[in-house]
Amino acid sequence: MDRFSNCFVFNHSKIHDCQGYSDCENGGQCFQDNATCPSVSVCSCPDCYYGTKCQFSTKGFVLSLDYILGYHIKPNISFFQQPLIVTMSMVLTIVMFIFGSISAFLSISTFRMKKTRDVGCGFYLLVSSWISIFIVSVLIIKFWQLVLSQMTILTNRSLLTLNCILLDMILQVLLASNDWLDACVSIERIFTVFIGVKFNKSKSKKIAKWITLSVILLTLITHVHIPVHRRLIDDIGNDKQRTWYLVEYSSSIHIFNTFITLVHFLIPFTINLISILFIIILIARFRLSSQPALSFRKHLQLQAKQNKHHLIASCALVFLALPRLIISFITGCMKLPRYSWLFLIGYLISFLPSMMTFIAYILPSETYKDAFKSAMQPIIERSGININ
Repeated sequence: MDRFSNCFVFNHSKIHDCQGYSDCENGGQCFQDNATCPSVSVCSCPDCYYGTKCQFSTKGFVLSLDYILGYHIKPNISFFQQPLIVTMSMVLTIVMFIFGSISAFLSISTFRMKKTRDVGCGFYLLVSSWISIFIVSVLIIKFWQLVLSQMTILTNRSLLTLNCILLDMILQVLLASNDWLDACVSIERIFTVFIGVKFNKSKSKKIAKWITLSVILLTLITHVHIPVHRRLIDDIGNDKQRTWYLVEYSSSIHIFNTFITLVHFLIPFTINLISILFIIILIARFRLSSQPALSFRKHLQLQAKQNKHHLIASCALVFLALPRLIISFITGCMKLPRYSWLFLIGYLISFLPSMMTFIAYILPSETYKDAFKSAMQPIIERSGININ
């Protein structure tokens, strides 16, 4: 039996433009359900573009769940039929909310003790612990309002507009404030070591309250441009409607936003990175003058060993915050869905430093650990738990 192949010439130059009636933008290809009498046309978007007409772009996108996750959420289907990245995002945000809430509760319980607030550090860390509670709460609210709105379950226009305008700004203000408060703790520790017994604890507490208020107000003021340039956009096509949260910056506002992001990240980042090293070197120099029998190098090694927990905690906080900076300044675009997992993981990791107060500050400190045990004593007595 003879077998013959049916060969034909494939037209590689064919343009998918719906026979010249395409309304797809940004190089999107238009496809119709019927070449003779079409009733439905669909746009296939190139990398970096989305929307029913490919009219929206992820080029130069801001660090937000709206851009990372929004297009993956499918309308009019149940949550458990959503793509894997959506369901896994739910799991991760819930885990982070539980972990962050527990850590913040333990930290607040510790720094409510009066003896932990005999200097300004305790006040900074108490406020930072409260901010941690707000961060994880706003994060999980942000996730669920995005999911419910894209699934067309949440449709109240006023509520959607309020969420669009405020939630991302609140998250950025809280994260930046937390970074600055960590930097304030580092600066006060340097002054404590440098001044020594002459350090004025009472004055330190008063200054801490004013600095905390100033940090929060200044951080808020430098982010007021965010809600002004955020808006809701309805995307209607093929009997379906999606509502997107868009950010549109002019070139001057984009430069300002870049500058503010750098200031709020790099300055606290640098302070936290060098502070513990500066303290170790400073203490080693003081010890050298009182114990000249040992070399400076030996004193340095001893101090590094004694402060290794603080050193590890500071480095961990610094490097966990790096993904936020890297993603914020990535050039090009987020090519959906190829890089979405990478951006999602980097985005969520950037929240971890704000949840690490208990691990980074309380566990390495004998003073704070004793205060924590005292704060937990009533619970321990009732439950019979041993935390020693």
